[in-house]
Amino acid sequence: MLDFIEYYKNKGHVFGECMSKSDTDLMYINIPKNASSWVKLVLGQQGWEFYNYHTDNLNKQPVVVLRDPVDRWLSGIAEYMYLYHRNVDTVHLSRSFFDLVFGQVAFDDHTERQILFLQNIDLDSCIFFKFDQNFKTDFLNFLNTHTDIKEQHVTKNSPERLKFYNIFRQQLDANSKYKQQIEAYFEKDHSLINSVKFYEAR
Repeated sequence: MLDFIEYYKNKGHVFGECMSKSDTDLMYINIPKNASSWVKLVLGQQGWEFYNYHTDNLNKQPVVVLRDPVDRWLSGIAEYMYLYHRNVDTVHLSRSFFDLVFGQVAFDDHTERQILFLQNIDLDSCIFFKFDQNFKTDFLNFLNTHTDIKEQHVTKNSPERLKFYNIFRQQLDANSKYKQQIEAYFEKDHSLINSVKFYEAR
């Protein structure tokens, strides 16, 4: 039987990946494309180490970053194409190609539902951060620390990733069927985001 935790292991991610350290009652749960590279660098600088909450039996309060599902998917599919199909001829992409992509939606951990990264987590106990223009300030305020670490793998700073982002953004904006498919796939993510209270720096 397929192990859920290792579903995307061949793509480099194992469900349950998190970070913590011995002198904190917190654990950061890693959700790819939610500023995860930047957060891991920040926490690593503070001495946090990698664990898996599914297998390491961590009894700690979860810290979670959530992102608008459609925006995250666009960044995620751009990352997927960059990692695995960067040499594809983007000038002659067919309607069948786009039908396949928007029909399947999830191809790896960057494009999968955020809710799946929170399996067996008590959502009422989480400290949630919204990935928006205030995120870095809020997160550093929460940690009570300052850092000059730059964000990693930001789509807008990578011409190759931005090319794919714009291609799928245009298709999404021009085709209501594609938009409906994306929204339907991420319905539970939308519900989660609409139901939680996000941390705000005071």
